[in-house]
Amino acid sequence: MTLEFAIRDDDCNYFTDVSELERAYMDLPDTVPISLAVVPYRSCEQNPAVPETHWENDERRPIGENTALIEYLQTGLDDGRVSVALHGYSHERIDGKPEFVAASDPLRRIRDGRDHLESALDHDITVFVPPNNSLSNQSIIAIKKTGLRLCYYPTPLNRPKSTDVFRVFTQDLRFKYQHKKGGPISFIRDPDRFWRQKDRSTFMPVRPCRYNVQGGTEFTCVSMTRDNSIEPIKRHISVAAENDGKFCLAIHYHSFRSNKFHRRFYELIEHVQSTYDVNFIPIESLFE
Repeated sequence: MTLEFAIRDDDCNYFTDVSELERAYMDLPDTVPISLAVVPYRSCEQNPAVPETHWENDERRPIGENTALIEYLQTGLDDGRVSVALHGYSHERIDGKPEFVAASDPLRRIRDGRDHLESALDHDITVFVPPNNSLSNQSIIAIKKTGLRLCYYPTPLNRPKSTDVFRVFTQDLRFKYQHKKGGPISFIRDPDRFWRQKDRSTFMPVRPCRYNVQGGTEFTCVSMTRDNSIEPIKRHISVAAENDGKFCLAIHYHSFRSNKFHRRFYELIEHVQSTYDVNFIPIESLFE
């Protein structure tokens, strides 16, 4: 069984210490690229990616001012160990909601954030990763206008009611039904639990391929947090491998501060390497 496997690491920003990234991935072979979803203008609010001493500051810190981090990213881009995606603009919460759910100016944020990141790194950015994995319909439309490829879900929520969206959604549901155990009753109940109730313990098999919707290309990733079990993730990976597909694991570098997470991450990587004919790829290759 052939498997192409990408590792997406979210939240890299002005405050990120290069040594923390190096410690997180020092045990990975050089042949395994890490795709960093980077915040170009990090807001100073309570978040694991921001030092506690800055939580009450109203500033937004441009990543280009962290010269050590920029040099690290440029070197990684040059040798193929790192790829970079755009992770919002500031990652702030607006009226308590995710940035690209509540922002009234998503197109400006995407363009300005992309321009800063490309200028700082002297590198083209082609993939967008939404902060908190959440988008409004307005933000989805803005992303498509820029030509960025998108890591998101084929859900009809916050999308226009069109035949295009319905087609992709039903294709995804058909795949989930074909690869899920439990019969049609649980299949009907599970989408409601997963999307409306946001119950991420629900196993909904991810279709391991890109899909075209709303005039652009998207791919669905699977998240690994400090607390969730890796067994459902292994099931997602198995489905991808059985279909000779692609898989993207979404994590956060600051989760490695937990020894438990560090141990489970490398347990999962070892499982993938020992079980499958795996090729580790940068995030851009998910869309090829």
